[in-house]
Amino acid sequence: MELLYKSVISEELKELEKSLLSSISSDIALATEISNYLLLSGGKRLRPALCILVSKALEYDGEDLIKLASSIELLHTATLIHDDVVDESLFRRGKESIHSKWDNAHGVLVGDFVYSKAFQLMASFKNPEIIRTLADSTNRISEGEVLQLSLKSQDLLEKDYFNIVDRKTAELFKAAVVTSGILASCESNTLQCLGEFATSLGIAFQVQDDILDYFGDEELTGKKNGKDFQEGKFTLPVIMAMKLANSKDKSAMISLLQEGDLKKFPQMLDYLVEKNINSQIKETFTFYSTNCLESLEILPESPYKDALKDIVINLDSRLT
Repeated sequence: MELLYKSVISEELKELEKSLLSSISSDIALATEISNYLLLSGGKRLRPALCILVSKALEYDGEDLIKLASSIELLHTATLIHDDVVDESLFRRGKESIHSKWDNAHGVLVGDFVYSKAFQLMASFKNPEIIRTLADSTNRISEGEVLQLSLKSQDLLEKDYFNIVDRKTAELFKAAVVTSGILASCESNTLQCLGEFATSLGIAFQVQDDILDYFGDEELTGKKNGKDFQEGKFTLPVIMAMKLANSKDKSAMISLLQEGDLKKFPQMLDYLVEKNINSQIKETFTFYSTNCLESLEILPESPYKDALKDIVINLDSRLT
């Protein structure tokens, strides 16, 4: 089922694609080629869509809108390129990741190149608050990456998990939405509610992703379960299960993750099912998705608000 925002802002999304291709061009052919390799490989464009929808809901339709949305998507693309290098991920959006197709050096340097293109767009805004917000968000995302590296995976607590997710995932959702509010000159209480909406959405988005990797319907998601398991990631289902496990089961789960053998994925799943993790983690997801919908009530009724609600409802529907 296609998300509502794709029809509500279809023309703006077309403008976004043109802007991205124009923004990423370089006289260094290889930089353009590798950047386009990921940019043209699809993706939901969810973060720039949030930017456009919120701006439109606040009745802003100025010339800076697509430029802001493009900045957000370029920042997101740069983080994906660097993430794949750090995580040694072989695939991204159904294709070889950049570092896998080329090498780590290309991944790091092209990620830097895409960041620099985002910064060039950011520097062109006349409102310094937009520039400051995007710069601060970029810093928090980087801190989240370093924080994740500094913590031993098997010792992660739920509070560590949510701190990392708040920085690595939710922060760019928040930046997309808050800068849209700044662009539209909205009142401070509206800006605060929008920030709460975006943070909750980013966390709900990551929690849903973690749930689906273990408990998702593969026909519905179009993805094979067990990717996080195969990569040895201590995601929220595992962290919750380990909190409830005795020392023997905890050691067994750590060993399974360290091996990352998909043939043993059912064994890990058994531990999670035994501890009723699917039900517990869905309660966590529901808390954040409910907060999303409540925070959106600050916006006036419009097709754009409906599309924002639809994004949240669609996340929920994939878990049922």
